[in-house]
Amino acid sequence: MTSHSNMVLNKKSKLPWYAYFVGAVIYTALACWLLTESSPLAWICLLSAPVGYFYTWRAWEGDQRQRDVA
Repeated sequence: MTSHSNMVLNKKSKLPWYAYFVGAVIYTALACWLLTESSPLAWICLLSAPVGYFYTWRAWEGDQRQRDVA
């Protein structure tokens, strides 16, 4: 039996996939709202939202890999 001091910690502190998803949804809603106001900030939000969805997909894929290994 290994002691706790000999165990290797591979777990990195990271956000769960649904946190990225919530952020991407907020950016999408904010972009839609700002587009109705004709704000230039809307384009920044509109370009940032797909990045959030990409990070969501990557984090979800990592969770699925960890479940398959365990």
